Amino acid sequence: MKNVNIKTVNHGTTRADKNRYCGPSVISAVTGMTTGEAARLIRHVGGRKSVKGSYTSEVTNALAMCGIKSTYKSFDLKLSRSKGPTLAAWLRHTVKERTAKRVFLIVAGWHYQLVQGRRIVCGILGDPTSIRDKRVKRRARVANVYELSSLGTIQIPAEARKPKRDAVVSSDYAKAKRLAKKMEIDIDCEQVGPSRQYDVQKWISYDDVDENNEHLDFADMGVIDGHCSYDWWELLCKLDEIAEYRKEHGYRRYKEAA
Repeated sequence: MKNVNIKTVNHGTTRADKNRYCGPSVISAVTGMTTGEAARLIRHVGGRKSVKGSYTSEVTNALAMCGIKSTYKSFDLKLSRSKGPTLAAWLRHTVKERTAKRVFLIVAGWHYQLVQGRRIVCGILGDPTSIRDKRVKRRARVANVYELSSLGTIQIPAEARKPKRDAVVSSDYAKAKRLAKKMEIDIDCEQVGPSRQYDVQKWISYDDVDENNEHLDFADMGVIDGHCSYDWWELLCKLDEIAEYRKEHGYRRYKEAA
């Protein structure tokens, strides 16, 4: 086993890099990955769409994917959310155990924090600071404690990385966006699964009417095969089919009747 060290929480430089909740923050502070990457990893292990709170198992499983082992440590204390020792009491009880070479993941007051020797870091603190810092919630009850150790090299799994669009997908996406804007057609995206690349439904809506001022449904008319697409090339084909129909049937006249 190798020692691990705590560091400043990394929020990266872009919106996609950032998550403000404490689970991703402690993963960031021990692995160096951004909180956004840590949140993606938690979504992967927990099978969830977003991270606005984390189960302890999700945090420890995410750490395991990075090569960090979490070993439960009670130090002969009865830990629980309601009757466990306060964080202040736990710190007093573990003075000898808390050396500069040991890192503990502490769940106290529904909040995750990392302690190494006399330093502590979490999503609120941002940087490793003294355990006596006034921002530390010392009266919070300690529910769980895990000692963290590296199994080898700490790594950032591929599941934490933001998926990149390939060149073809990016081209279809850009063309569909430009054409939809030109045609005054709205595209609404809805994620229905864990993958942002493969599990996103793309719905189209429009305001076309006929000469009687009645709304046209191109799907019911057989012009397009439904309003929902899973791929940008599929949506692009539907836009082309609508454009062709409009050209043949005098779209301007129908639009003016609205």
